[in-house]
Amino acid sequence: MAAPHAATDSQKNPNLQQDGPPIIPSEGATTPADTEVPEVPYTVFSHRVKVFIIVMSALSSLFSPVSSLIYLPALDVLSNYYNVSVSRINLSVTTYMILQGLAPMFFGDMADQIGRRPIYIITFIIYVAANIGLALQSNYGALLVLRALQSSGSSGVIALGSAVMADIATPAERSGYISYVQAGMMLGPALAPTIGGLLTQFLGWRAIFWFLTIASGVYLILYIPFAPETCRKVVENGSIPPQDWNRSVWNAFQDRKNKKREGNDQTKEAERQERKRDLAAKRKLAVPNPLKALRIIVEKDVALIMLLTSLMVTGFYMIMVPIPSVFADVYKFNQIQIGLCYLPFSAGSILGTVAAGKFLDWNFRRVAKQIGHPIHLRKGDDLRHFPIEKVRLSIIWIPSVLGGSATLCWGWVLASRTSLAAPLILLFVGGAAIPATMSMQQSLLVDLYPQSPATVTAALNVCRCLMSAAGTSIVQYMIDAMGLGWCYTFVGLVLLASTPLSFIGMKWGPKWREERFLRMEKKAEEK
Repeated sequence: MAAPHAATDSQKNPNLQQDGPPIIPSEGATTPADTEVPEVPYTVFSHRVKVFIIVMSALSSLFSPVSSLIYLPALDVLSNYYNVSVSRINLSVTTYMILQGLAPMFFGDMADQIGRRPIYIITFIIYVAANIGLALQSNYGALLVLRALQSSGSSGVIALGSAVMADIATPAERSGYISYVQAGMMLGPALAPTIGGLLTQFLGWRAIFWFLTIASGVYLILYIPFAPETCRKVVENGSIPPQDWNRSVWNAFQDRKNKKREGNDQTKEAERQERKRDLAAKRKLAVPNPLKALRIIVEKDVALIMLLTSLMVTGFYMIMVPIPSVFADVYKFNQIQIGLCYLPFSAGSILGTVAAGKFLDWNFRRVAKQIGHPIHLRKGDDLRHFPIEKVRLSIIWIPSVLGGSATLCWGWVLASRTSLAAPLILLFVGGAAIPATMSMQQSLLVDLYPQSPATVTAALNVCRCLMSAAGTSIVQYMIDAMGLGWCYTFVGLVLLASTPLSFIGMKWGPKWREERFLRMEKKAEEK
Protein backbone atom coordinates (compact mmCIF):
# COMPACT_ATOMS: atom_id res chain seq x y z
CA MET A 1 0.00 0.00 0.00
CA ALA A 2 2.83 2.30 -0.76
CA ALA A 3 2.44 5.69 -2.37
CA PRO A 4 2.87 5.95 -6.15
CA HIS A 5 6.35 6.23 -7.62
CA ALA A 6 7.62 9.47 -9.06
CA ALA A 7 6.13 10.63 -12.33
CA THR A 8 9.46 10.34 -14.11
CA ASP A 9 9.18 6.55 -13.91
CA SER A 10 6.34 6.70 -16.41
CA GLN A 11 8.78 7.05 -19.27
CA LYS A 12 9.68 3.42 -18.73
CA ASN A 13 6.03 2.27 -19.01
CA PRO A 14 3.84 4.56 -21.13
CA ASN A 15 0.87 2.18 -20.88
CA LEU A 16 0.38 2.80 -17.16
CA GLN A 17 -1.97 5.73 -16.60
CA GLN A 18 -2.88 7.33 -13.27
CA ASP A 19 -3.85 10.77 -12.13
CA GLY A 20 -5.48 12.53 -9.20
CA PRO A 21 -4.68 12.23 -5.50
CA PRO A 22 -2.62 9.34 -4.12
CA ILE A 23 -4.46 6.04 -3.82
CA ILE A 24 -3.21 2.56 -2.94
CA PRO A 25 -1.64 1.20 -6.10
CA SER A 26 0.29 -2.00 -6.40
CA GLU A 27 4.04 -1.94 -6.23
CA GLY A 28 5.68 -0.83 -9.44
CA ALA A 29 2.86 1.55 -10.48
CA THR A 30 4.02 4.69 -12.25
CA THR A 31 2.44 8.05 -12.92
CA PRO A 32 2.92 9.79 -16.27
CA ALA A 33 2.99 13.53 -16.06
CA ASP A 34 1.13 14.17 -19.25
CA THR A 35 -1.95 12.01 -18.65
CA GLU A 36 -5.26 13.75 -19.24
CA VAL A 37 -7.33 13.94 -16.06
CA PRO A 38 -10.55 11.91 -16.44
CA GLU A 39 -13.77 13.63 -15.45
CA VAL A 40 -15.03 10.78 -13.30
CA PRO A 41 -12.49 8.90 -11.12
CA TYR A 42 -13.02 5.26 -10.23
CA THR A 43 -13.39 6.21 -6.56
CA VAL A 44 -13.37 9.42 -4.52
CA PHE A 45 -12.29 7.74 -1.29
CA SER A 46 -9.04 9.19 0.02
CA HIS A 47 -5.95 7.16 0.83
CA ARG A 48 -6.75 7.13 4.57
CA VAL A 49 -10.36 6.12 4.02
CA LYS A 50 -9.25 3.29 1.74
CA VAL A 51 -6.84 2.04 4.37
CA PHE A 52 -9.63 2.13 6.95
CA ILE A 53 -11.96 0.22 4.60
CA ILE A 54 -9.29 -2.42 3.93
CA VAL A 55 -8.56 -2.85 7.65
CA MET A 56 -12.24 -3.17 8.55
CA SER A 57 -12.83 -5.65 5.71
CA ALA A 58 -9.81 -7.71 6.76
CA LEU A 59 -10.97 -7.72 10.38
CA SER A 60 -14.48 -8.78 9.41
CA SER A 61 -13.06 -11.65 7.36
CA LEU A 62 -11.42 -12.99 10.53
CA PHE A 63 -14.68 -13.95 12.20
CA SER A 64 -15.73 -16.83 9.96
CA PRO A 65 -12.46 -18.84 10.10
CA VAL A 66 -11.95 -17.90 13.75
CA SER A 67 -15.43 -19.14 14.64
CA SER A 68 -14.77 -22.37 12.80
CA LEU A 69 -11.26 -23.11 14.08
CA ILE A 70 -11.33 -21.66 17.62
CA TYR A 71 -13.70 -24.50 18.31
CA LEU A 72 -11.39 -27.33 17.22
CA PRO A 73 -9.23 -27.66 20.38
CA ALA A 74 -12.45 -28.11 22.38
CA LEU A 75 -13.83 -30.99 20.28
CA ASP A 76 -12.59 -33.72 22.61
CA VAL A 77 -13.79 -31.76 25.65
CA LEU A 78 -17.25 -31.29 24.11
CA SER A 79 -17.36 -34.96 23.15
CA ASN A 80 -16.96 -35.85 26.82
CA TYR A 81 -19.35 -33.10 27.98
CA TYR A 82 -22.22 -34.24 25.73
CA ASN A 83 -21.23 -37.92 26.02
CA VAL A 84 -21.16 -38.40 22.23
CA SER A 85 -18.49 -39.65 19.83
CA VAL A 86 -15.91 -37.43 18.15
CA SER A 87 -17.57 -38.16 14.81
CA ARG A 88 -20.89 -36.78 16.11
CA ILE A 89 -19.16 -33.68 17.49
CA ASN A 90 -17.57 -33.22 14.07
CA LEU A 91 -21.12 -32.82 12.74
CA SER A 92 -21.19 -29.42 14.45
CA VAL A 93 -18.26 -28.48 12.20
CA THR A 94 -20.15 -29.87 9.22
CA THR A 95 -23.35 -27.92 9.94
CA TYR A 96 -21.23 -24.79 10.30
CA MET A 97 -19.73 -25.32 6.85
CA ILE A 98 -23.09 -26.09 5.22
CA LEU A 99 -24.57 -22.78 6.40
CA GLN A 100 -21.28 -21.07 5.54
CA GLY A 101 -21.98 -22.03 1.96
CA LEU A 102 -25.72 -21.35 1.83
CA ALA A 103 -26.11 -18.10 3.81
CA PRO A 104 -23.94 -15.91 1.54
CA MET A 105 -26.22 -16.73 -1.41
CA PHE A 106 -28.92 -14.63 0.29
CA PHE A 107 -26.66 -12.00 1.83
CA GLY A 108 -24.56 -11.57 -1.33
CA ASP A 109 -27.60 -10.80 -3.46
CA MET A 110 -28.90 -8.38 -0.82
CA ALA A 111 -25.54 -6.62 -0.61
CA ASP A 112 -25.53 -6.07 -4.38
CA GLN A 113 -29.04 -4.60 -4.14
CA ILE A 114 -29.09 -2.32 -1.09
CA GLY A 115 -25.42 -1.92 -0.16
CA ARG A 116 -22.66 -3.44 1.92
CA ARG A 117 -23.24 -1.65 5.23
CA PRO A 118 -26.75 -2.97 5.98
CA ILE A 119 -25.67 -6.56 5.37
CA TYR A 120 -22.57 -6.19 7.53
CA ILE A 121 -24.73 -4.90 10.37
CA ILE A 122 -27.47 -7.55 9.99
CA THR A 123 -25.02 -10.46 9.82
CA PHE A 124 -23.04 -9.28 12.85
CA ILE A 125 -26.21 -8.91 14.92
CA ILE A 126 -27.14 -12.51 14.03
CA TYR A 127 -23.61 -13.58 14.92
CA VAL A 128 -23.62 -11.88 18.33
CA ALA A 129 -26.99 -13.44 19.22
CA ALA A 130 -25.81 -16.92 18.18
CA ASN A 131 -22.65 -16.66 20.28
CA ILE A 132 -24.63 -15.67 23.36
CA GLY A 133 -26.89 -18.68 22.81
CA LEU A 134 -23.91 -21.02 22.38
CA ALA A 135 -22.33 -19.77 25.59
CA LEU A 136 -25.53 -20.49 27.54
CA GLN A 137 -26.79 -23.78 26.00
CA SER A 138 -26.20 -27.26 27.44
CA ASN A 139 -27.82 -29.50 24.82
CA TYR A 140 -26.21 -31.26 21.85
CA GLY A 141 -29.14 -30.45 19.55
CA ALA A 142 -28.96 -26.78 20.55
CA LEU A 143 -25.23 -26.85 19.81
CA LEU A 144 -25.87 -27.97 16.22
CA VAL A 145 -28.66 -25.43 15.60
CA LEU A 146 -26.80 -22.48 17.13
CA ARG A 147 -23.58 -23.34 15.32
CA ALA A 148 -25.56 -23.19 12.07
CA LEU A 149 -26.97 -19.79 13.09
CA GLN A 150 -23.49 -18.60 14.09
CA SER A 151 -22.21 -19.67 10.68
CA SER A 152 -24.98 -17.86 8.82
CA GLY A 153 -23.98 -14.66 10.60
CA SER A 154 -20.22 -14.88 10.28
CA SER A 155 -20.18 -16.26 6.74
CA GLY A 156 -22.23 -13.37 5.39
CA VAL A 157 -19.15 -11.17 5.50
CA ILE A 158 -17.16 -13.60 3.33
CA ALA A 159 -19.14 -12.53 0.28
CA LEU A 160 -18.65 -8.87 1.19
CA GLY A 161 -14.88 -8.59 1.62
CA SER A 162 -13.99 -9.15 -2.03
CA ALA A 163 -17.02 -7.12 -3.12
CA VAL A 164 -15.86 -4.09 -1.15
CA MET A 165 -12.40 -4.37 -2.69
CA ALA A 166 -13.98 -4.46 -6.16
CA ASP A 167 -15.91 -1.29 -5.21
CA ILE A 168 -12.76 0.71 -4.47
CA ALA A 169 -10.03 -0.91 -6.63
CA THR A 170 -9.51 -1.16 -10.38
CA PRO A 171 -8.61 -4.53 -11.96
CA ALA A 172 -4.94 -3.53 -12.21
CA GLU A 173 -4.62 -3.28 -8.43
CA ARG A 174 -7.58 -5.34 -7.25
CA SER A 175 -5.67 -8.56 -6.55
CA GLY A 176 -3.40 -6.79 -4.09
CA TYR A 177 -6.41 -5.38 -2.27
CA ILE A 178 -8.15 -8.76 -2.16
CA SER A 179 -4.97 -10.40 -0.88
CA TYR A 180 -4.96 -8.10 2.15
CA VAL A 181 -8.50 -9.13 3.02
CA GLN A 182 -7.71 -12.80 2.48
CA ALA A 183 -4.55 -12.45 4.56
CA GLY A 184 -6.81 -11.27 7.36
CA MET A 185 -8.91 -14.36 6.79
CA MET A 186 -5.81 -16.55 6.93
CA LEU A 187 -4.77 -14.96 10.21
CA GLY A 188 -7.76 -16.75 11.72
CA PRO A 189 -6.18 -20.22 11.61
CA ALA A 190 -3.13 -18.80 13.42
CA LEU A 191 -5.06 -17.12 16.21
CA ALA A 192 -8.16 -19.24 16.61
CA PRO A 193 -6.83 -22.66 17.71
CA THR A 194 -4.32 -21.07 20.09
CA ILE A 195 -6.96 -18.82 21.67
CA GLY A 196 -9.41 -21.72 21.74
CA GLY A 197 -6.86 -23.96 23.45
CA LEU A 198 -6.04 -21.35 26.09
CA LEU A 199 -9.70 -20.55 26.81
CA THR A 200 -10.69 -24.23 26.97
CA GLN A 201 -7.75 -25.15 29.17
CA PHE A 202 -8.15 -22.38 31.76
CA LEU A 203 -11.73 -21.05 31.53
CA GLY A 204 -13.75 -23.85 29.94
CA TRP A 205 -15.33 -24.22 26.51
CA ARG A 206 -18.10 -21.67 27.17
CA ALA A 207 -15.46 -18.93 27.36
CA ILE A 208 -14.84 -19.45 23.62
CA PHE A 209 -18.29 -18.12 22.77
CA TRP A 210 -18.17 -15.26 25.28
CA PHE A 211 -14.88 -14.21 23.70
CA LEU A 212 -16.47 -14.19 20.23
CA THR A 213 -19.44 -12.22 21.56
CA ILE A 214 -17.20 -9.49 22.96
CA ALA A 215 -14.97 -9.34 19.86
CA SER A 216 -17.89 -9.05 17.43
CA GLY A 217 -19.60 -6.46 19.64
CA VAL A 218 -16.48 -4.28 19.62
CA TYR A 219 -16.30 -4.57 15.82
CA LEU A 220 -19.91 -3.42 15.47
CA ILE A 221 -19.24 -0.42 17.72
CA LEU A 222 -16.46 0.67 15.33
CA TYR A 223 -18.21 -0.26 12.09
CA ILE A 224 -21.67 1.27 12.46
CA PRO A 225 -20.67 4.92 12.95
CA PHE A 226 -17.51 5.09 10.85
CA ALA A 227 -17.50 2.66 7.87
CA PRO A 228 -18.76 4.27 4.61
CA GLU A 229 -21.02 2.60 2.09
CA THR A 230 -19.02 1.48 -0.98
CA CYS A 231 -21.49 -0.42 -3.19
CA ARG A 232 -21.26 1.16 -6.64
CA LYS A 233 -24.96 0.56 -7.30
CA VAL A 234 -25.69 2.76 -4.28
CA VAL A 235 -22.96 5.42 -4.17
CA GLU A 236 -21.28 4.99 -7.57
CA ASN A 237 -17.64 5.97 -6.94
CA GLY A 238 -18.47 7.27 -3.46
CA SER A 239 -19.60 10.70 -4.66
CA ILE A 240 -23.35 9.98 -4.28
CA PRO A 241 -24.75 9.92 -0.73
CA PRO A 242 -26.30 6.57 0.28
CA GLN A 243 -29.82 6.16 1.60
CA ASP A 244 -30.48 8.34 4.67
CA TRP A 245 -30.81 5.28 6.92
CA ASN A 246 -27.52 3.93 5.57
CA ARG A 247 -25.28 6.92 6.31
CA SER A 248 -22.20 6.75 8.48
CA VAL A 249 -20.26 9.57 10.15
CA TRP A 250 -17.95 9.60 7.13
CA ASN A 251 -20.90 10.10 4.76
CA ALA A 252 -22.19 13.02 6.82
CA PHE A 253 -18.72 14.56 6.93
CA GLN A 254 -18.31 14.13 3.16
CA ASP A 255 -21.67 15.79 2.52
CA ARG A 256 -20.71 18.84 4.58
CA LYS A 257 -17.32 18.95 2.86
CA ASN A 258 -18.92 18.90 -0.60
CA LYS A 259 -21.38 21.64 0.29
CA LYS A 260 -18.64 23.81 1.77
CA ARG A 261 -16.44 23.35 -1.30
CA GLU A 262 -19.24 24.03 -3.73
CA GLY A 263 -20.68 26.91 -1.73
CA ASN A 264 -24.05 27.96 -3.08
CA ASP A 265 -23.69 26.09 -6.35
CA GLN A 266 -27.20 24.70 -6.57
CA THR A 267 -26.52 23.15 -9.96
CA LYS A 268 -23.98 20.60 -8.66
CA GLU A 269 -26.19 19.73 -5.70
CA ALA A 270 -29.15 19.23 -8.03
CA GLU A 271 -27.04 17.02 -10.30
CA ARG A 272 -25.94 14.91 -7.34
CA GLN A 273 -29.51 14.47 -6.14
CA GLU A 274 -30.63 13.57 -9.66
CA ARG A 275 -27.93 10.89 -9.90
CA LYS A 276 -29.01 9.59 -6.50
CA ARG A 277 -32.62 9.30 -7.72
CA ASP A 278 -31.47 7.55 -10.89
CA LEU A 279 -29.52 5.00 -8.87
CA ALA A 280 -32.50 4.41 -6.59
CA ALA A 281 -34.76 3.91 -9.63
CA LYS A 282 -32.38 1.33 -11.13
CA ARG A 283 -32.23 -0.63 -7.88
CA LYS A 284 -35.11 -3.07 -7.73
CA LEU A 285 -35.32 -4.21 -4.13
CA ALA A 286 -36.66 -7.75 -4.11
CA VAL A 287 -36.59 -10.86 -1.99
CA PRO A 288 -32.99 -12.18 -2.01
CA ASN A 289 -32.69 -14.68 -4.82
CA PRO A 290 -30.15 -17.47 -4.20
CA LEU A 291 -30.70 -18.68 -7.76
CA LYS A 292 -28.56 -15.79 -9.00
CA ALA A 293 -25.54 -17.41 -7.38
CA LEU A 294 -26.53 -20.84 -8.69
CA ARG A 295 -26.89 -19.49 -12.24
CA ILE A 296 -23.33 -18.17 -12.06
CA ILE A 297 -22.02 -21.59 -11.03
CA VAL A 298 -23.18 -23.27 -14.24
CA GLU A 299 -21.11 -20.97 -16.49
CA LYS A 300 -18.36 -23.15 -17.95
CA ASP A 301 -15.36 -20.99 -17.06
CA VAL A 302 -16.71 -20.23 -13.61
CA ALA A 303 -17.50 -23.90 -12.94
CA LEU A 304 -13.87 -24.88 -13.63
CA ILE A 305 -12.52 -22.24 -11.27
CA MET A 306 -14.95 -23.12 -8.53
CA LEU A 307 -14.26 -26.84 -8.80
CA LEU A 308 -10.52 -26.31 -8.44
CA THR A 309 -10.97 -23.88 -5.54
CA SER A 310 -13.46 -26.15 -3.77
CA LEU A 311 -11.15 -29.14 -3.98
CA MET A 312 -8.29 -27.09 -2.52
CA VAL A 313 -10.43 -25.77 0.35
CA THR A 314 -11.70 -29.29 1.07
CA GLY A 315 -8.14 -30.56 1.30
CA PHE A 316 -7.38 -27.63 3.63
CA TYR A 317 -10.18 -28.58 6.05
CA MET A 318 -9.55 -32.31 5.85
CA ILE A 319 -6.10 -31.56 7.24
CA MET A 320 -7.16 -28.97 9.82
CA VAL A 321 -10.22 -30.60 11.41
CA PRO A 322 -8.63 -33.94 12.53
CA ILE A 323 -5.51 -32.26 13.96
CA PRO A 324 -6.76 -32.18 17.60
CA SER A 325 -7.51 -35.91 17.79
CA VAL A 326 -4.52 -36.94 15.63
CA PHE A 327 -1.96 -34.83 17.49
CA ALA A 328 -3.41 -35.88 20.84
CA ASP A 329 -2.96 -39.52 19.81
CA VAL A 330 0.44 -39.24 18.09
CA TYR A 331 2.18 -36.64 20.27
CA LYS A 332 0.02 -36.72 23.45
CA PHE A 333 -0.57 -32.94 23.27
CA ASN A 334 -3.01 -30.92 25.37
CA GLN A 335 -5.34 -28.21 24.00
CA ILE A 336 -2.75 -25.41 24.23
CA GLN A 337 -0.05 -27.43 22.47
CA ILE A 338 -2.50 -28.46 19.76
CA GLY A 339 -3.51 -24.83 19.25
CA LEU A 340 0.11 -23.78 18.79
CA CYS A 341 0.57 -26.41 16.07
CA TYR A 342 -1.77 -24.42 13.80
CA LEU A 343 0.62 -21.46 13.71
CA PRO A 344 2.88 -22.71 10.85
CA PHE A 345 -0.14 -23.27 8.62
CA SER A 346 -1.42 -19.75 9.21
CA ALA A 347 2.00 -18.15 8.81
CA GLY A 348 2.34 -19.90 5.44
CA SER A 349 -1.21 -18.87 4.50
CA ILE A 350 -0.58 -15.17 5.09
CA LEU A 351 2.72 -15.30 3.20
CA GLY A 352 1.24 -17.22 0.26
CA THR A 353 -1.85 -15.02 -0.02
CA VAL A 354 0.00 -11.69 0.02
CA ALA A 355 2.67 -12.99 -2.37
CA ALA A 356 -0.03 -14.20 -4.78
CA GLY A 357 -1.72 -10.78 -4.72
CA LYS A 358 1.55 -8.98 -5.41
CA PHE A 359 2.36 -11.34 -8.27
CA LEU A 360 -1.07 -10.95 -9.87
CA ASP A 361 -0.84 -7.15 -9.87
CA TRP A 362 2.68 -7.31 -11.34
CA ASN A 363 1.57 -9.85 -13.94
CA PHE A 364 -1.37 -7.64 -14.94
CA ARG A 365 1.01 -4.77 -15.68
CA ARG A 366 3.44 -7.09 -17.51
CA VAL A 367 0.79 -8.57 -19.81
CA ALA A 368 -0.82 -5.16 -20.39
CA LYS A 369 2.54 -3.76 -21.53
CA GLN A 370 3.10 -6.70 -23.86
CA ILE A 371 -0.21 -6.22 -25.69
CA GLY A 372 -0.31 -2.41 -25.47
CA HIS A 373 -3.29 -2.30 -23.12
CA PRO A 374 -3.38 1.00 -21.16
CA ILE A 375 -3.80 0.69 -17.39
CA HIS A 376 -6.05 3.24 -15.72
CA LEU A 377 -5.47 3.11 -11.98
CA ARG A 378 -7.88 5.97 -11.51
CA LYS A 379 -10.82 5.34 -13.83
CA GLY A 380 -10.66 1.55 -14.23
CA ASP A 381 -10.12 -0.81 -17.14
CA ASP A 382 -12.24 -2.55 -19.77
CA LEU A 383 -11.34 -6.24 -19.53
CA ARG A 384 -13.56 -7.56 -22.30
CA HIS A 385 -10.69 -8.10 -24.72
CA PHE A 386 -7.97 -8.45 -22.10
CA PRO A 387 -6.54 -11.97 -21.41
CA ILE A 388 -7.43 -11.84 -17.72
CA GLU A 389 -7.46 -15.67 -17.45
CA LYS A 390 -3.80 -15.75 -18.47
CA VAL A 391 -2.94 -13.05 -15.94
CA ARG A 392 -4.63 -14.79 -13.01
CA LEU A 393 -3.91 -18.46 -13.79
CA SER A 394 -0.53 -18.57 -15.53
CA ILE A 395 1.43 -19.92 -12.55
CA ILE A 396 -1.39 -21.35 -10.43
CA TRP A 397 -0.11 -24.86 -11.16
CA ILE A 398 2.95 -24.22 -8.94
CA PRO A 399 1.11 -23.69 -5.61
CA SER A 400 -1.46 -26.29 -6.69
CA VAL A 401 1.19 -28.98 -7.11
CA LEU A 402 2.93 -27.95 -3.88
CA GLY A 403 -0.32 -28.08 -1.93
CA GLY A 404 -1.28 -31.47 -3.30
CA SER A 405 2.19 -32.88 -2.62
CA ALA A 406 2.22 -31.57 0.96
CA THR A 407 -1.19 -33.17 1.56
CA LEU A 408 -0.02 -36.48 0.14
CA CYS A 409 3.01 -36.57 2.46
CA TRP A 410 1.05 -35.37 5.51
CA GLY A 411 -0.56 -38.71 6.37
CA TRP A 412 2.62 -40.78 6.04
CA VAL A 413 4.60 -38.37 8.22
CA LEU A 414 2.01 -38.67 10.99
CA ALA A 415 1.61 -42.41 10.55
CA SER A 416 5.35 -42.92 11.00
CA ARG A 417 5.25 -40.77 14.19
CA THR A 418 8.30 -38.76 13.17
CA SER A 419 9.67 -35.67 14.88
CA LEU A 420 7.15 -32.86 15.25
CA ALA A 421 9.24 -30.71 12.88
CA ALA A 422 8.18 -32.76 9.84
CA PRO A 423 4.40 -32.22 10.09
CA LEU A 424 4.88 -28.56 11.03
CA ILE A 425 7.01 -27.97 7.91
CA LEU A 426 4.34 -29.64 5.79
CA LEU A 427 1.70 -27.44 7.43
CA PHE A 428 3.69 -24.34 6.48
CA VAL A 429 4.18 -25.48 2.86
CA GLY A 430 0.52 -26.46 2.50
CA GLY A 431 -0.52 -23.24 4.19
CA ALA A 432 1.46 -21.16 1.71
CA ALA A 433 0.37 -23.12 -1.37
CA ILE A 434 -3.33 -23.84 -0.95
CA PRO A 435 -4.47 -20.30 -0.01
CA ALA A 436 -2.32 -18.88 -2.83
CA THR A 437 -4.36 -20.87 -5.37
CA MET A 438 -7.55 -19.70 -3.70
CA SER A 439 -6.43 -16.05 -3.90
CA MET A 440 -5.62 -16.29 -7.62
CA GLN A 441 -8.95 -17.87 -8.44
CA GLN A 442 -11.02 -15.50 -6.32
CA SER A 443 -9.41 -12.50 -8.03
CA LEU A 444 -10.36 -13.97 -11.40
CA LEU A 445 -13.96 -14.56 -10.34
CA VAL A 446 -14.36 -10.92 -9.31
CA ASP A 447 -12.86 -9.86 -12.66
CA LEU A 448 -15.39 -12.04 -14.49
CA TYR A 449 -18.35 -10.56 -12.59
CA PRO A 450 -17.38 -7.02 -11.53
CA GLN A 451 -21.03 -5.90 -11.62
CA SER A 452 -22.02 -8.34 -8.85
CA PRO A 453 -18.89 -9.28 -6.88
CA ALA A 454 -20.77 -10.24 -3.71
CA THR A 455 -23.00 -12.65 -5.62
CA VAL A 456 -20.13 -14.38 -7.42
CA THR A 457 -18.21 -14.71 -4.14
CA ALA A 458 -21.35 -16.21 -2.60
CA ALA A 459 -21.52 -18.67 -5.49
CA LEU A 460 -17.95 -19.70 -4.74
CA ASN A 461 -18.88 -20.22 -1.09
CA VAL A 462 -21.69 -22.58 -2.06
CA CYS A 463 -19.26 -24.86 -3.87
CA ARG A 464 -16.30 -24.75 -1.52
CA CYS A 465 -18.24 -24.90 1.74
CA LEU A 466 -20.58 -27.72 0.77
CA MET A 467 -17.69 -29.76 -0.59
CA SER A 468 -15.67 -29.00 2.55
CA ALA A 469 -18.63 -30.02 4.71
CA ALA A 470 -18.75 -33.35 2.92
CA GLY A 471 -14.99 -33.79 3.32
CA THR A 472 -14.92 -33.03 7.04
CA SER A 473 -17.91 -35.28 7.70
CA ILE A 474 -16.14 -38.34 6.25
CA VAL A 475 -12.47 -37.66 6.95
CA GLN A 476 -12.47 -39.39 10.35
CA TYR A 477 -14.15 -42.44 8.84
CA MET A 478 -11.55 -42.45 6.04
CA ILE A 479 -8.72 -42.29 8.59
CA ASP A 480 -10.25 -45.14 10.59
CA ALA A 481 -10.77 -47.30 7.48
CA MET A 482 -7.68 -46.48 5.41
CA GLY A 483 -5.16 -45.24 7.96
CA LEU A 484 -3.53 -41.81 7.95
CA GLY A 485 -1.08 -42.58 5.15
CA TRP A 486 -3.51 -43.87 2.52
CA CYS A 487 -6.26 -41.43 3.50
CA TYR A 488 -4.12 -38.38 2.73
CA THR A 489 -2.50 -40.09 -0.25
CA PHE A 490 -5.97 -40.25 -1.77
CA VAL A 491 -6.74 -36.61 -0.89
CA GLY A 492 -3.37 -35.41 -2.22
CA LEU A 493 -3.78 -37.29 -5.50
CA VAL A 494 -7.22 -35.72 -6.01
CA LEU A 495 -5.70 -32.25 -5.55
CA LEU A 496 -2.87 -33.03 -7.98
CA ALA A 497 -5.30 -34.43 -10.54
CA SER A 498 -7.33 -31.19 -10.43
CA THR A 499 -4.37 -29.01 -11.45
CA PRO A 500 -4.94 -29.32 -15.25
CA LEU A 501 -8.28 -27.53 -14.79
CA SER A 502 -6.35 -24.25 -14.66
CA PHE A 503 -4.85 -24.87 -18.12
CA ILE A 504 -8.30 -25.58 -19.53
CA GLY A 505 -9.50 -22.28 -18.04
CA MET A 506 -6.65 -20.34 -19.65
CA LYS A 507 -7.19 -21.92 -23.07
CA TRP A 508 -10.99 -21.84 -23.34
CA GLY A 509 -11.91 -19.23 -20.72
CA PRO A 510 -11.67 -16.16 -23.02
CA LYS A 511 -13.97 -17.82 -25.57
CA TRP A 512 -16.55 -18.74 -22.95
CA ARG A 513 -16.34 -15.25 -21.44
CA GLU A 514 -17.00 -13.59 -24.82
CA GLU A 515 -19.95 -15.91 -25.41
CA ARG A 516 -21.38 -14.76 -22.09
CA PHE A 517 -20.87 -11.08 -23.04
CA LEU A 518 -22.71 -11.59 -26.33
CA ARG A 519 -25.53 -13.44 -24.60
CA MET A 520 -25.91 -10.65 -22.05
CA GLU A 521 -25.88 -7.98 -24.78
CA LYS A 522 -28.57 -9.82 -26.72
CA LYS A 523 -30.70 -10.12 -23.61
CA ALA A 524 -30.29 -6.40 -22.89
CA GLU A 525 -31.30 -5.52 -26.46
CA GLU A 526 -34.43 -7.65 -26.19
CA LYS A 527 -35.45 -5.75 -23.07
